[in-house]
Amino acid sequence: MSMPPPPPPSGPEFGPPPGFQPYGAMPPAAPRNSSMAVAGLVLSLVGLVPCFWIFQLPGLLGAIFGAVGLSQTKDGTQRGRGMAVAGLVIGLLLVVGCGAFWIWLARSGNCQRNGSQWECFTD
Repeated sequence: MSMPPPPPPSGPEFGPPPGFQPYGAMPPAAPRNSSMAVAGLVLSLVGLVPCFWIFQLPGLLGAIFGAVGLSQTKDGTQRGRGMAVAGLVIGLLLVVGCGAFWIWLARSGNCQRNGSQWECFTD
């Protein structure tokens, strides 16, 4: 009589070959982008459109969403930290620029408010 082959070695040092996944197993999902970071960047970029230069609502929302996205990506479970930083910085620059424009316009001696419109005169 012949002897059956010995069983394969088992234990922690003998596992499946690298890259092997058992049948039906799904690979681990990659972390997703933070939706707040994406929204912050998009809204800040929308604020660059000239029709929003007078009232910078998209820039303000972009800065807020960028700050929330920055806090969501802090622990590394979500990606998009660069987008969150870019949305925050661009949004803040737009809001500060819009505020500086309105301060300049209000302090300028050449511009006067006429009803609901501003009239600026040159010398």
